[in-house]
Amino acid sequence: MQQFCTVQELVTMEPFAQAKVVAGWAGRNNKVHKIVTAGPGATTQALAGVLVLVNTGDGQGDLPGALAAYLNSTAAGIIVNGYGTVLSPGLIAAAEKSRMPLLVFPQAIEVQELAGSLTLVLELVKNRTIISFSEGYRLRQLTNLSQELPVLLNQLTAYLQNPAVLLDPAFQLLAAGMSGHGLTAAELGRLVKAVRPLILERRQSVPLAAEPYHQQLTGFHEQAMNCFVTPLVLAGQLFGYLLVFEDAGPVNALDAGRIGEVGLVCLQLLINRRNTEEIEKKYKQQFLYDLLYNNFESTDELIKRGRYWDWELTGPQHLLVAEPDDFKQLRNKDRVLAALAIFFETFLRSHFLQAIVTEMQDQVIVIIPAAAEKDRSAKLLIKNLANLLQANLQEAAFETTVSFGIGKLHSSAAELCQSFQEAKHALDLGRFIREKGHITHFEDLGVIRLLSHINAEQLDEYYKEQLAVIIEYDEKNNMNFLAILQMYFQQNGDLNATAEKLFMHPNTLRYRLKKIEELLDVDLQKLEIRINLAVACKIAKMHKTNL
Repeated sequence: MQQFCTVQELVTMEPFAQAKVVAGWAGRNNKVHKIVTAGPGATTQALAGVLVLVNTGDGQGDLPGALAAYLNSTAAGIIVNGYGTVLSPGLIAAAEKSRMPLLVFPQAIEVQELAGSLTLVLELVKNRTIISFSEGYRLRQLTNLSQELPVLLNQLTAYLQNPAVLLDPAFQLLAAGMSGHGLTAAELGRLVKAVRPLILERRQSVPLAAEPYHQQLTGFHEQAMNCFVTPLVLAGQLFGYLLVFEDAGPVNALDAGRIGEVGLVCLQLLINRRNTEEIEKKYKQQFLYDLLYNNFESTDELIKRGRYWDWELTGPQHLLVAEPDDFKQLRNKDRVLAALAIFFETFLRSHFLQAIVTEMQDQVIVIIPAAAEKDRSAKLLIKNLANLLQANLQEAAFETTVSFGIGKLHSSAAELCQSFQEAKHALDLGRFIREKGHITHFEDLGVIRLLSHINAEQLDEYYKEQLAVIIEYDEKNNMNFLAILQMYFQQNGDLNATAEKLFMHPNTLRYRLKKIEELLDVDLQKLEIRINLAVACKIAKMHKTNL
């Protein structure tokens, strides 16, 4: 019985591993049992299971014609040995159409050496050890080369003839194989965007692990496409994803082995990169602590130290403070905070914004240079950016909502310490007047800014004086008059909007507001009364009484 191997199994081993796949890799599973050297009188008949070796130094005058003849044969594949000419686009297109693997050797290889490798592979196939042997062989090669990420991804894409991309945990592109497949960069971007929610959905239901899996995409080019997903995980920590989109054909066992090899090398490179970043991060955080707490002797010193990290601090800067909501209840706080900082940094970098991002005191601080100190639209621009960050967090299904506080824009980086305190005030006080996931600018706090500087006992005394009657009434009668009054002021006295928020009929709301007026002996139509009660309601929220 004749023993066979596939073209793909052959090219996992030297010297075939030196060959470059030019076209026709869709036929990589074609069966091979013999190598035949092409010659002037060689026939193109009865070539089933034969790998045809075309030597460019054999004096064949019509190389394109000879190759075209073999491309129309039943051969398993073609190797051009001693590649010295440029193959025409027509030949490459013909190889693709006929699914005929067309390989080239840059330098001539002896036929005896090729035959010896074929014999070895046939024996490995017979003993069912080809996959483990070839995986180990290629892994040693890749590890020894210690290549950069783009080179690895290009090699993987050329080998698979399917596009491969490397993403960070926030699904930002780190590297992509851009050769050897028919997809454009824009199409590849759409594929990544399409697969992201599917991976995130799986991550919520399946424990994080390094095992690869297939994820089906629909609606791309009017047909379904599989994505081979390899999570890059070490010790329960996610470093990114290696994705292969099966555009030219499905991933087989040998392909999966090669993807796993490249994934291990990518993981090691990402770990090395993160370790380096962690060391640098400690020095950055010390500088930023000094910056935000004004521990500098002069502005010149501040600017000089900032330039060490290419941070231009000569002009005004926007400052945001972000904090996960319900942070104290989260299990892995450090991991959540680190993931949030990475997400912000990657997102801002992808939008060509020079930003400083750091973790400090269970919060993430973002500093971005302002376009102009007196630009009236500066406040709107920074709030829009915060909204954009928040929207992308939601799209990425971040594990918790995040609130933002924004400080005022000051004239120089030396005043960032003041903006930092304003942003923290905006974040903290915004929680009492808005819902989770709020974005609060310091200038939007209004009277709350003044209340935050008054003695807590005085504030407590004031709101109880104003609201004690309805607080007591709520307790005795199991009513919610205080909540109604708070919502009424929150909706700027709009009766219909308040009723809608409270899921209450407007007439019922009118009756209860009338009852509140009677209990407090006030007229809610008078401006002074409204101001006094509105302030008291805000203080009640600040103190989280909600009685």
